[in-house]
Amino acid sequence: MPELIKTVDLKKDYINDGVVTSVLHGLSFVIKAGEFVSIMGPSGSGKSTLMHILGFLDHLTDGAYFFNGQDVSGLSETELANMRSTKVGFVFQQFNLLPKTTVLDNVKLPLLYVDLTEDERQARARQAIAAVGLEHRSGFLSNQLSGGEKQRVAIARALVNQPSLLFADEPTGNLDSKSGEQIMNILDGLNKQGHTIILVTHETATAEHARRILRIKDGLLTGDENVAEARRQKALTGELK
Repeated sequence: MPELIKTVDLKKDYINDGVVTSVLHGLSFVIKAGEFVSIMGPSGSGKSTLMHILGFLDHLTDGAYFFNGQDVSGLSETELANMRSTKVGFVFQQFNLLPKTTVLDNVKLPLLYVDLTEDERQARARQAIAAVGLEHRSGFLSNQLSGGEKQRVAIARALVNQPSLLFADEPTGNLDSKSGEQIMNILDGLNKQGHTIILVTHETATAEHARRILRIKDGLLTGDENVAEARRQKALTGELK
């Protein structure tokens, strides 16, 4: 698989009233197209900051970031916004849906400024809604849905621009265990269809739905493990029941 993401000694500092706070301390890794990767770490570890940089929501301070072979480290705000709207989709813990708007219209929102006809927007939105199994809810208002259904709408909205990469930031955080499992199964299914997914979480059980886990602590990359191999090793040592 070709490289989709490559970081080289990536660093991020924040400056407030002349005080420099270093958050990321030189991260280097590669994520290939089609992978399902979890970025895992405790609160304050830097995982959300890393996601914001990888998702073109923020600038790195030093180092390099290559996306699909292009060095995007020094892009302008306009260029970042273009990459953000065309290359990546986001699913957050808070669903961020318009409450008195239908499922179909919520999913169509990212297409408002895309050069498509209304029929093309409708078709894309319906395709994305079908991908998360909510065709029967397309005419419902989002405030008529359960939490799990709302998150499925958020996933459909993230897919509608046909991005190269889907970010899921604590996507099960506001859900009960059954709904959370359904959401993770949807993400797993999307990955099997070829979508590249980066999952950001602090929960081990959620992270292990991915194929690979990047572990971050105090702004440092402390682990890069293959989930299946880690399970095999635990089984051999009797740790996995």
